[in-house]
Parts: sequence; structure tokens; C-alpha cells
Amino acid sequence: MDSAAPLYEAAPFYFGVSPKRLYGFHHPPQVSLGKSSAVVICAPIGQEYIQSHRVIYQLAVLLSRAGFHVLRFDYFGCGDSEGNFDQGSLVQWTKDIHTAIDEIRNRSKLTRLSLIGLRIGATLALRAAVDSPHVDSIIVWQPIFDGRLYLEELAEIQQDDYQGTEFQKKQIRDPSVMETPNEILGFPMTSELKLELEMISLDALKLRPDIKVLVFCNNEGSKSVGDLSRFLKNHPHADFHVIADQSEVWMLYRRVTPFSSLQYLSKWIDTVQS
Repeated sequence: MDSAAPLYEAAPFYFGVSPKRLYGFHHPPQVSLGKSSAVVICAPIGQEYIQSHRVIYQLAVLLSRAGFHVLRFDYFGCGDSEGNFDQGSLVQWTKDIHTAIDEIRNRSKLTRLSLIGLRIGATLALRAAVDSPHVDSIIVWQPIFDGRLYLEELAEIQQDDYQGTEFQKKQIRDPSVMETPNEILGFPMTSELKLELEMISLDALKLRPDIKVLVFCNNEGSKSVGDLSRFLKNHPHADFHVIADQSEVWMLYRRVTPFSSLQYLSKWIDTVQS
């Protein structure tokens, strides 16, 4: 993927309305195959966004080589978009996905849309798909089914990273240091965002039955297996695929995502949109 630079026009740009303009990158089709839908990739947030950046880029290039218009973008307050992270919210980031949908529709002149969401981006993509008549397929990659569990996982990683550091030694001397959970893995965590995350539940989410869905997971033995089972039961038309050779790739973010996984995602989108 990295040895051959793209030979097509692709450039970063800003879209939306100031002071909430979003940073985006449009990957136009590298071949003219007459695809009738475009793709929007919905990233994770925080450290998971940083660690998945190359994966998102690779996936966007693969899809553009398959003939799709692809838009990857940063939510308000994230990455290179306007605003600060502590100004963001799940409500705002869901609106940002709708803004991204409108942008790629205008650029591609296409009406049909596929969404690909990773981790919290998958949860946000599902929420956006409920309210968008243009979305007809969606890939949710290791979605966040339970917000409380998600926060616990992030806190565990932060605790592991602090093992043996001066920060941890200070905790031992002064336990009050841990009584202000205003930061997780280098990103501010406001009380409002924490409450939004804690309230995440996909049990009541109802997608249109005509939307094609792929649930793509890193394993079936994670703590959220019960939530996954309920989601699949509520959406019997959804496809389900597991990466058999990998554990929690977004949490253990030092792991490498197999290129075969990205090829599988690209092929699935290509098949359902044929």
C-alpha cells in the first residue's frame, strides 16, 4: 500500500460552517467503474483515532481503487477540524457525520451512501444511519455497545500506561490525584461527554430493514459479547464476521491490523453496492 503513491487528485480541505468547520480528505475513484454509491469513513476518537489513522487511510485508498468516492474526516474538536476536544459531544459528532454525508454527495453527485465506522465511530454511524435516507449499507467495526464498559477499558489502559511512572508514585502518596477523572489517555473528558458515553446503548436502535449491515469484530470472546448477541438478534438481516487471528485491536493499539481484513471490508462494500 505504501510503496505506490496514489496517482490521482486527492487533497485535504475544510467543509461545513465556521466555527465548526470539519477537516476532510476526499479520495476520488482511481478507476471509472460507474459505482452508484459513495463511502464515508467514521473514525474513533482520542487515542484510538491516532492509532487507527493509517488503517483508515489504507481502507480509503483500497475503496478508491475499487472505484468509490471516499471521504474520511475529523469530527468537530478532533484532529485538524475546528474546535477543541472538550467542546465535542456525541450529539455534535453525529451531526458531523450528516454534514460529511452531504459533502460527499455534493462532490460525487451520487445519492447512495455507505458508512464505515470504527469503535465509537461505528456507534455514531449507526445513529446517523437511523436519520439518513441516503445510507443503504453500513459496516460497524467493533462498535461500542456499552458506554460504561468502554470507559472502563480506557481507564484500564491508562492505568497500565502509568505503571511505574512518577504519576503513579504520586497517586500512591496522594490518592486524591485519581479523584479527578478529567483526562483519559491524554484527552480531556468533560462530565458532559462522560455522561453521554455512559448512556450509550444500542438495544433500542432500529435501522431500516433495507439497510445492509456488516458487524465486523476482532473476536467473539470480549466482554461485550452479550450486547453483540442482542444487536444481531434485533437486526437479523446483518452479516457478521470475526477476525480469527486477533484480539482487541483498538484497545491493545500496539497490535497490527491484518491487510486481509481491509480487503474483506472493501470487497463487502463492493459486493453489496454492485
